[in-house]
Amino acid sequence: MADLTSPHDRFFRSSMQNKSVARQFFQQYLPKPLLKALDLKQCKLEDSSYIDNELQASFSDVVFDCRYKDDTNTSNAKVILLVEHQSTPDRLMPFRIYHYLFNLLYKHLKQRDASQSNDKLPVVYALVFYHGKQTPYPYPLRLTDCFDDPLKIMAKIFAKPVDVIDINETHDDEIKQQQLLGVMTGALKHIRDRDITRYMVGLIERLHCVDMKHDLEQQFVLTALKYMLKTGNIDEAEPLLAAIDKLPETIRGEFMTAAEKIEEYGEQKGIKKGIEKGIGLGLEKAAINFLKDGAEPRFVARNTGIELADILKLKAQLEQE
Repeated sequence: MADLTSPHDRFFRSSMQNKSVARQFFQQYLPKPLLKALDLKQCKLEDSSYIDNELQASFSDVVFDCRYKDDTNTSNAKVILLVEHQSTPDRLMPFRIYHYLFNLLYKHLKQRDASQSNDKLPVVYALVFYHGKQTPYPYPLRLTDCFDDPLKIMAKIFAKPVDVIDINETHDDEIKQQQLLGVMTGALKHIRDRDITRYMVGLIERLHCVDMKHDLEQQFVLTALKYMLKTGNIDEAEPLLAAIDKLPETIRGEFMTAAEKIEEYGEQKGIKKGIEKGIGLGLEKAAINFLKDGAEPRFVARNTGIELADILKLKAQLEQE
């Protein structure tokens, strides 16, 4: 089950709220027959809660309501798409996915009016986006594998494996071709790198090839950069700050405000430029500023050199104020 306090889960859910990212996601990963039949321009996110750009936690599934194209002669029939994000593997994931799908169908059934009581149920389809440490996905993907079933009784009932997108197995060259979607998938693939600096620099340098005509696209890219800055391990400040100088003006100013913390406070070991300034300002002050900005305690400990236990105590004090 996804950890809704996880920055990875919040970032993925926030990204999928962007229509351009969601459309590119489905174009990249849906089976071709389904992709050809659906009208992605009319695909709507069925999510009652709003996930803002600061990646606030949400307790809603990422579910999309899609219609068939007119030339398929399917009247007003629709397909419900469930997109599940996983940063850690789950042995019983296929069972949970099918549980979600049937819950969606039951919800649809309850919401129908009397005139639709004899209508058939809509199609439901699930995709699981995975970027955990263990790769390829370590557990079986068929529902039948979730049962202790030596006689293979369930094999006759459930056969199809769950469709899992293991982004760790996707080559970076392919991710680069994904345009706006590649900003999200690349960030999630590389977020656990020992040093994400090089990847961030490369991403920033190729942003001029990414279509960012609208404010929503620019805000999405800014959110992705902030996610990597707060969650990833930054070992080299100087090349990152130099790359930020080349960002489009529309997002450079706001992102520079966040990035300046690297230069001001430094890293525990790796950053050469700015570490003296960070010590001069006081590591505890740096930690407080990080925590007030919503950074994870482990990130703060890694970037200040203060023990994690002390960071947790400092966080608790701030929450009581």
